[in-house]
Formats: sequence, C-alpha cells, structure tokens
Amino acid sequence: MINNYWLAIRQLGDRRLWKPVLWATLFSLLSLALVMFIGTSAAGWFFDSIFSYFDSYEKGSWIRIVAQSILVIFFILLGFFFFGSIHAAFLGIYIDDIINAVQEKHYPDIVLQPAPKLHTSILISIRLVVLSAIVNLIAAPFFLLGWFFPPLGIALQLGVNGFLFGREYKVTLKQRLPQENFTQNEPFTGYGSLGAALMMVPLVNLFAPLLICNSIFHAIMKNKTSN
Repeated sequence: MINNYWLAIRQLGDRRLWKPVLWATLFSLLSLALVMFIGTSAAGWFFDSIFSYFDSYEKGSWIRIVAQSILVIFFILLGFFFFGSIHAAFLGIYIDDIINAVQEKHYPDIVLQPAPKLHTSILISIRLVVLSAIVNLIAAPFFLLGWFFPPLGIALQLGVNGFLFGREYKVTLKQRLPQENFTQNEPFTGYGSLGAALMMVPLVNLFAPLLICNSIFHAIMKNKTSN
C-alpha cells in the first residue's frame, strides 16, 4: 500500500492533476461558505424569534454574542468535519481526467472504458456526500464516546470513512478499467483510511482524494499482474 501511495505522490507534479484539484477546492470552499451563511442566518433568525421576548437577548447583549459565537464555531467545525467528503465529491466530477493521466503515465498498454457522462459523475459524487453524511451522523455517538478512550475514537472514525472512500473509488475505477482487472473483492479500506487521515491535515487534504484514487488504481493493476 505504501508503494502504491508513493507512486501516487510522485505524480502530483503532473499538471493534469492540478486543474481538477483547483476546481474542486474552489467549489468546496464556495459550498462551505454558502452553507455557513445560510446556516448561521437561519439559526440566528430562529434564536431571535425564540428569545425576542427576553431583554437579556437584545442586540449587543452578552448572551446574544455568546450564542452567535457558538453558532459560528459549530458551523466551522461542521464544515471542517465534512470538507473531505465535499471536496472528494467535487473532485469526483473531474476524476476521469485523473484516471486518464495515471493510465497514460503508468499503464499505456491498457484500454480504458469510455468515461461516464457528466450527469453520471455528478450522481456518483452526490451519492458519496449523502452516504458519508448519513453514516457519519449515525456513527457520531460512537465517535464521541471513542474520543474518551484514545485512540479508539480516531481509529473508529478512520476505519468507517476508510471503508466508504475505498469502496467508492473502487466503484469509480471499475467503470473505467478493463473488467478482467477486478478479480478480487478487496474493499481497499486501508487505502481509504490512510486517505481519511490525510484529510485531517490542512492543505494536504486537498490532494487526499486524488491519492486514494490513484493508489487504488495502482493496487488493482498490480493485483492483476500478480495473478
């Protein structure tokens, strides 16, 4: 797995990989800014409606300032928590350019299947975000409980998200690579978990989905060769 990740890291200098990353980053930041604006506005309106009859919640009061600060911090943490999934989803729209770049550089002898249409890529990306959000929300109580018993919490979080990312990128690659390459049922959870860990590192998280996809690409090709 480390060797496959290393191959993916070495190709980061390829300019064909930077355009998808830059577009995905731009769209991710705009989406998070929009969510934060709508979320804080809606929550602020809700609190203003609920506490409008209390003098202590008047404009400029310390209770109002504290409540607004907590809301902002909450949405910042929420955005950071889901940034990896959102960024991976937007990057998924351009994932075919990344797959083509890896194929041309490392496996020119294989013939890729035609890239899916744009609406198919968008649907796959939406599925990743929705699935990730649902699974993480369901598992959130276990994550929080696990944080009281380190390193159980982070291990559980990386394991769950690692399975999701490994599975989703395997499905994505299955649409492009020759079908005879998929003779194994490996879920690539380890690859996804390492990528999920990289998503916790600022700036590095911008390239984490790309590294997951490319390293799984190499793993699938090597497994086929070894078989």
